[in-house]
Amino acid sequence: METLSLSLIALAPGLSLFLGFPGKRVRVLSGLGIGVLGWLFLGGSNPAFSPEIWAAFILWTFLVYGYSLYRWQMVESAVKKWTQNLEGRQKTKQEMERELSRLKHKGSQGEEDQNRALAIYGLVKSLSEALNWDAIKPKLESTMKRYLGLEEFALYISDMDSADRMQFLVRKGLLGSVGATWESLKKFLEQQEISETKSHVFSEQNAIGVPIHHSQELVGYVFAKLPTGTQPQEVLSKTQGFAEEISFALKRLRLFQEVEKLSEMDGLTGVYRRRVMEERLRDETLRARTFKTVYCFMLLDIDHFKGLNDTYGHPFGDLVLRRVGEILKSCVYETDFVARYGGEEFAVILPRAEPLGVLRKAEIIRSMVEREAFIHGLDTVHTTLSIGIAHFPRDGQTPEEVVARADQALYRAKEQGRNRTVDIGS
Repeated sequence: METLSLSLIALAPGLSLFLGFPGKRVRVLSGLGIGVLGWLFLGGSNPAFSPEIWAAFILWTFLVYGYSLYRWQMVESAVKKWTQNLEGRQKTKQEMERELSRLKHKGSQGEEDQNRALAIYGLVKSLSEALNWDAIKPKLESTMKRYLGLEEFALYISDMDSADRMQFLVRKGLLGSVGATWESLKKFLEQQEISETKSHVFSEQNAIGVPIHHSQELVGYVFAKLPTGTQPQEVLSKTQGFAEEISFALKRLRLFQEVEKLSEMDGLTGVYRRRVMEERLRDETLRARTFKTVYCFMLLDIDHFKGLNDTYGHPFGDLVLRRVGEILKSCVYETDFVARYGGEEFAVILPRAEPLGVLRKAEIIRSMVEREAFIHGLDTVHTTLSIGIAHFPRDGQTPEEVVARADQALYRAKEQGRNRTVDIGS
């Protein structure tokens, strides 16, 4: 029994180490205390123990404790090292996850930038190949919506006839607000004392304005509302880049249309050529058949024009032709079409026109030309017009038939003494 007690007391430090692992040092110290006190108690109460045996057991207890404490410290150091390694790995893992997230975002942003660049490149290519504005409008609107992120916007282009005026090429939303028309936008810029040649963020309107320049010439202007949750400067920067990319293509397309328009226009009189008039007449006939409407075709001839040329010279004849062209354009609506038919003859197409209204308009034109005074040296010269009128479908079912009937009416006007209007159906 005593041997068992001694063994338990001697093993107390080791047992306390086991029970105290990994962090209860107080249990290890408690084991030492129990062992030492036990040996002191046994040694003092049992005379059978000699001092040498008692001292040996005390020493054994300290040795066991010392070794136990040493092993405990080794294990504790290893645990700390493992813990630090684990924390380091967790930290490294978190950093790697953050870096991976950053790289994914950067890759996504790079892909988005690449898609935007490809879209704008495709747009510029399409602009360069386009022959008219209508061909490019859908792709232009799609690019501005998808790759610039714009939801409400208008892109204006400079008018070919006036450098101070612009017309919208594409427009999305903005109805009833600033920027819905160029007039409203220009008035707003003037009130705010903001130049239309400078980019600007309109804080109160939550919008941006970006001019489109080519070689210091203003060829267009972009006005757009800022989408919800976007940064104004970021949207402004993207739109400026977009404007720079398309400026040359817009300028090229506008120049192409100017050249095309010049090729369609008669250089002397400023009205359309006969070829263009014939195309327009075919289109108008198709439209009238489709929608069950009518149109009028009017032929006008300057009376005794050869005599004017012979008497006063060709420059004077050119002056008369030019002035008659101006009078014709001033007397018709924008939807009407004026052309030089050949020599001293002009033609006018009047969509949806009724006979009585056409007769009144023809008389206004005839009387204006009759009153016009042409000065040649000391002479004041007057000239007159003979006018023939035909209507579709009343007088013909094809463009050729309508023109032929109008020509018959013009011939009758000349037969009846010139300076008059004849409607072939009257």
